[in-house]
Amino acid sequence: MQRQASSKFKHLLDWRPNLIGQFVFSTLLSLLPLSLVVILFLNALNKQLAVTQKIVSDNYLVTKTFNSLKQDLNSLERATRQNWVLKSESLDTLIANKWQSSLQSIDELIFLSPSPDYVNQWQQLADVLSFAQQHLVHEQKQDGELFAPASKLIAEQTVWLRDQNELRITKNQQHLKTLQASFINWLLALIPITLLVSGGFLWRISGRLRELTSVIDKLGQGHWQQNISVKGSSELIELGNKLQWVQAQLHMLEQQKDTFLRHVTHELKTPLASMVEGTDLLADEIVGPINAEQQAVLELITQSMARLRIMIESLLNYNAIRTSKESITELDFSVMMGKIERHFEHRLIARDQSLLWLNELPSRSLYISTELLEMILVQLISNALKFSPEKEAVTIKVTFKHSKLMVSVSDLGIGVDESEKMSIFGAFYQGKNAKSQAEMGSGLGLTIVKETVEQLNGELKLEDNDPHGCCFTVILPIQLTQGVN
Repeated sequence: MQRQASSKFKHLLDWRPNLIGQFVFSTLLSLLPLSLVVILFLNALNKQLAVTQKIVSDNYLVTKTFNSLKQDLNSLERATRQNWVLKSESLDTLIANKWQSSLQSIDELIFLSPSPDYVNQWQQLADVLSFAQQHLVHEQKQDGELFAPASKLIAEQTVWLRDQNELRITKNQQHLKTLQASFINWLLALIPITLLVSGGFLWRISGRLRELTSVIDKLGQGHWQQNISVKGSSELIELGNKLQWVQAQLHMLEQQKDTFLRHVTHELKTPLASMVEGTDLLADEIVGPINAEQQAVLELITQSMARLRIMIESLLNYNAIRTSKESITELDFSVMMGKIERHFEHRLIARDQSLLWLNELPSRSLYISTELLEMILVQLISNALKFSPEKEAVTIKVTFKHSKLMVSVSDLGIGVDESEKMSIFGAFYQGKNAKSQAEMGSGLGLTIVKETVEQLNGELKLEDNDPHGCCFTVILPIQLTQGVN
């Protein structure tokens, strides 16, 4: 039972919503504060409207009762003056009832408006009417001036009641404006929060996609041992699992390819060495004299074997680049220049070419994989010499700026067509201009350069040279302290 509960709890922890679920959740989360403000505003507005309705209703009832009282007092005054002439007992009874009804109207006004200000006004009116009733009804006085205080007070209270009604309505309108302004202020305050929540969702998704892009970039650079751990929605996790499978498949294919290249190149070197030795024996006429036609055939075979040897060495270099674990050492560019000069010594003499070095490196320690840098220079210089005319120089410029080593190799050859600039870095690609050269290459030189630069986390550019030819520029990060990559 405990295992089942633990398994269910772990399943809940591992649960990840999909992108649609996350979108709905973030939308609801961003709209929640706004919804709360709207609900609170509607609730407050409903209460305020109820207050407004009560104010209007109270004002109507009080005004109606007060106006009815005024009419009753006017009728009462006329009836009283008429009765002084007619002396009617029935009219006396009617007048007494009218006085009693008027005092009851004041009680009704007190009930409808129980606030102290209103009660005080109605109480004053009640006292004035009681005084007039006492003298006119009970004491039977016939003095019309007894109605004057009541008429005067009624006129004053009419103005006062109108002002009070307007004041209550004005205050209520101010409350409504305050509520409206508060609602608008809350909306303005919640807009950034809503945008922040929505932007947070987009930023989170964008971050996951950036992680996937980084993983794919590393896979493209041959980092087969990286740990692919993708978090987020169920779709992204599934995609991460697919990338792990792709990584394993690519790693296996890469190992098979490296093994194939290593075995094939080594197996080719052994019979090639025997062929070279046998050809040399024939050329030296150790096994017997040869004629001119046979000599020409031997030279053709020798050239083909030399080209085959170059191709095998390029394959070995290409395989070494993809499997190497380069070490970081201090750069001694003068020593590297000497090694490269000796490497191309025979080619330079044969075509009367030269290497022009422009060394602008500072006098400080710089650390980089010198073996890979030397391989880059050898391949670029070899390519430049191949396409440069006889008696021309290949220029190599080396500078250091902003913690970057910049190496440029320029030639004065026929250049590279714009349509081929993206293709020449592909493995075994032979450009249009290469086919017109007497010395055919392996088609791996620039591929080796490109992959070596990528392995060093650098940048490779190809530009046209002035006045003609092309210029390859390599930008590599440099360490200023010794370490191991």
